[in-house]
Amino acid sequence: MPRLMPTAIAEKETSSIQFVASPSLDLMNAMYFTSLAPQLEGVEGWPVRLRGEMAPELLAELDSLYNYPAGDPGIMGTLGDNLFVHPETWRSVDALISYVEEMPDGIGDPERAPGIQGLIYQAVFRYPDEVDRALYSGMPQREAIEQRLRSLDDRDADAIMPYYDHPAELRGRMVRLIQRFYADHYAKEMPNRMPALERSAAMHRAEANTDAEEVARKLQRRPRSCLEIGCAGWEIPIFVPSMDMGVYNSCSIVDGVHGMFYQLEPEFIGAPVNAEDTRLARIYRALADEQRLRILRLLRGREMYSQEIVEATGIHQSVVSRHLTFMKAVGLVNARRQNNMKFFSINSAVRDDLAGTLDLLAPAARAAATDKSPRKFDAESG
Repeated sequence: MPRLMPTAIAEKETSSIQFVASPSLDLMNAMYFTSLAPQLEGVEGWPVRLRGEMAPELLAELDSLYNYPAGDPGIMGTLGDNLFVHPETWRSVDALISYVEEMPDGIGDPERAPGIQGLIYQAVFRYPDEVDRALYSGMPQREAIEQRLRSLDDRDADAIMPYYDHPAELRGRMVRLIQRFYADHYAKEMPNRMPALERSAAMHRAEANTDAEEVARKLQRRPRSCLEIGCAGWEIPIFVPSMDMGVYNSCSIVDGVHGMFYQLEPEFIGAPVNAEDTRLARIYRALADEQRLRILRLLRGREMYSQEIVEATGIHQSVVSRHLTFMKAVGLVNARRQNNMKFFSINSAVRDDLAGTLDLLAPAARAAATDKSPRKFDAESG
């Protein structure tokens, strides 16, 4: 195994809000968005390029473990979320690997410190909005997982459950994926990445803002943040900069800890980017699709949940979900959860933003009008 070099992170914050730059968290987030790149429009940069550079067997294993057992985010994405409540893993990739190697085979602490089988259970039941968890309450864990998998059209429970029964084999695959992704790709990027991430974390840490919702709104560049809509039950907010998410933000709640990755500010990587122009260009990119325009027309009248949109458009559910995810990421639509459903509506604030882009044409129009008004020009010229 190659030596996985550590990097320093800040000591524990004195306020309730923490900003963390961690090689372990960053590595796991980079792997996650590399797996998502073919599925989500708007993932940009290194994850997209990396998919063309990775050895085929490594790429296949990455995609497999971020899909096992029930789709996104998979067992690896679930592991990455759990790291927010395990600061002992933040300091180095070595510490992360040691943590995974020491995970027990069984259920473990179901919420805070699951074993491999407990992690599989989390990956099946923690994330889906549409799952009725009451149907599975009281069932033995293995039976609940198998029944849930058999209810999904795109899952083969008979092929999936053997890894639940042989957790040591699955653990070995997880460790080897982390080791090889680090050795083949991340280690070369880390000397450039970590200083930039640390500069962002240090700047926000120095601002000493104790209003977590205001901080999240600023980082997500939205009038309401995920802390205010859709994320209930958090007590401790942790913010982590990332270079790999494109238009997206990524967050999770584990045992009262809300962990959120936010897009690294361009100035910390020396990129001469106008953030507002980039944001508007992404909105127009989202509009340049006939299916998304059909969805927006439906939402003009009222908010709708995704299954209503599927039925009204005839577009496959996975495609509708991908379009809604992208439009939410760029700010075209808002989303709210109610019970087990997610409702979508048009973000009316975007209208003013897009109308303002017409001013790009105004100078030429005014110049032409002035040329046709010689009296006004003469009078002003004296």
